[in-house]
Amino acid sequence: MTNRQSNIIFYSIISLIIYAIIINYIYPDFFENLSKSNEELSIQEAMENGEHKRALTLYELKEKNVNSDTKNSPKIASMYAQMAQLHALLNNKQQEKAYLLKSIAIIEKLKKPDTLLMINIYEKLGGYAENNKQYDEAQRYYEKSLSKKLEGSNKGADKGLFVGMQNTRQKYLRLNNEQTIITLKKLGEIHTIKREYVIAKEYYQRALTASQLTFGENDQKTLEVMKLMNQIVL
Repeated sequence: MTNRQSNIIFYSIISLIIYAIIINYIYPDFFENLSKSNEELSIQEAMENGEHKRALTLYELKEKNVNSDTKNSPKIASMYAQMAQLHALLNNKQQEKAYLLKSIAIIEKLKKPDTLLMINIYEKLGGYAENNKQYDEAQRYYEKSLSKKLEGSNKGADKGLFVGMQNTRQKYLRLNNEQTIITLKKLGEIHTIKREYVIAKEYYQRALTASQLTFGENDQKTLEVMKLMNQIVL
């Protein structure tokens, strides 16, 4: 191969890389869409156009073709969660819950589950149960959600001061944020309804402490938690 031929190949490769970068910048979904099937592209198009019934019908056709090798995969769990969302948009509450349960049944068995999706499903199932006055069930799902929100890895805890400081900071951030506070409040409300006032007050106290650190003592969110806690007379 001559130097001229080598230079042509080299600059051709460079040009292709630059072209790919430009395409990815202008059309960020371009390369992702290349790997999608026509079925998946049709579902994406229906979702983008707000055609929820059509998207759901396409998902249902896809569900029928799920084989035994993939039925417990993260992809299928995600599909069920998306189907639940579509049923929610179509106000099919029972079907929404059914697909949330299908999704979480798979996720809980995965070695490396999508924690955010898991938390989201637990919260939705908790809310569904609470709205139907199934308070024991609501409590169970909210407790699972809280556990996942606060769950952290202790790996490397004995590897020195720096790692210990990192773990402490991660624990602080997991506890002192709005989403964790909301779940603590929900558990306080559930235990109040069940007349388990000591436990309810404990959850409100945890929510109050976290809210003071997150928002400040005089913030409206903090004052709201304080009001809920003070309403409980032991």
